[in-house]
Amino acid sequence: MNTDRNAISTQDAQLVNQRSGARLEMLVNNVCDVIGTRRNLREMSFMADFFRSVTASLITEEVLQAAARKIYEYFRFNLMVVTLTSGIEERIMAFSPRDIDNAPDDLSDILRNYVGLRAHDVKGYRSLGLEGPEGSLVFGNTNYLELPLSLGSVTVYSEFNFINHFSDEMLQGMMESFGAALRNSLEYGKVKELSMRDGLTGLFNRRVLEEMLEMEGCKRQVTPLSLLVIDLDNFKLINDTYGHPAGDLVLQTVARVLRECTRGSDLVVRSGGEEFSALLSMVSPLGALEIGERIRVKLAQTLVTYNGRQIKVTASIGVAHRSSRDLCTMKELVVRADHALYEAKRQGKNRVSVYPGKSYADRGMGQVSGEKKDARIVRIK
Repeated sequence: MNTDRNAISTQDAQLVNQRSGARLEMLVNNVCDVIGTRRNLREMSFMADFFRSVTASLITEEVLQAAARKIYEYFRFNLMVVTLTSGIEERIMAFSPRDIDNAPDDLSDILRNYVGLRAHDVKGYRSLGLEGPEGSLVFGNTNYLELPLSLGSVTVYSEFNFINHFSDEMLQGMMESFGAALRNSLEYGKVKELSMRDGLTGLFNRRVLEEMLEMEGCKRQVTPLSLLVIDLDNFKLINDTYGHPAGDLVLQTVARVLRECTRGSDLVVRSGGEEFSALLSMVSPLGALEIGERIRVKLAQTLVTYNGRQIKVTASIGVAHRSSRDLCTMKELVVRADHALYEAKRQGKNRVSVYPGKSYADRGMGQVSGEKKDARIVRIK
């Protein structure tokens, strides 16, 4: 009898244990479900916010900054490097949670350890409106991610593993959203670039020149600025004699000469028809004049061959200068350059004419012209 009672007690205990285990398992599963649901909701909320942020702008740098800001809010990385390989040149932008402006040592460490980065590629979170973590710049883990659409890659340096912090679905969705936003911004950049260019010569158009002049006029600090207006001599005769295709070839050749005779920092523009302009920043009056004379000489030495016939090209150039010593508005600078161009035409064409200003007041013609005997430089009296 006792044996039967013991057996029943054992069975009851086992049943109780099974029920307790089932309840515990169910409780654990419920907790896991709650945790999983919360994580899913958190990821969904992040993805919606991330998508809104990266698609809010069509400017590539703003898209990159928005992505870095949102990712950092979710995962505290130490450095995120985005490499864009779409296009002719590789473009790199790096984002650090450090206050780069006030932490030159941190910037030096980043540049020293990561080949290919330049100082202006690295953005600190002061400009992004985020607070960086205290302590040293610790990297630890390196996670490399390919951007979709063959756009490039994202490399995240962090103390903890970046990829493990995200579910596979979230990571994939985030990269797809990021890639789509970057593709749209890059396409917009191409369209904007085309709208700023002259279709025939590839030079910037007049609108770009006007915008640059407006920007220069709004600067508080006046820096040396020279404007060259270049007008081809007898261009209508070239079109009438050789035809418009020959005239187009002449314009393309002139554009190439202007690029060769100016600096990379100079703005070279086809203003319209046979007129070109060059905006030279941080150049002395004599330097601007020398560039104008270089252009004139190079054009005069250039023969354009069309259908076996050689076409001679010359140009008249007007030069005007603005500095703290010789102040004028941007509108006045344009008028002065046009006036100087008119004087070069009146004096016989194929000449460089300088608008009289304080910058040139004490310079003799020999000083301005240099030692070249064939220099044709006119200074308006």
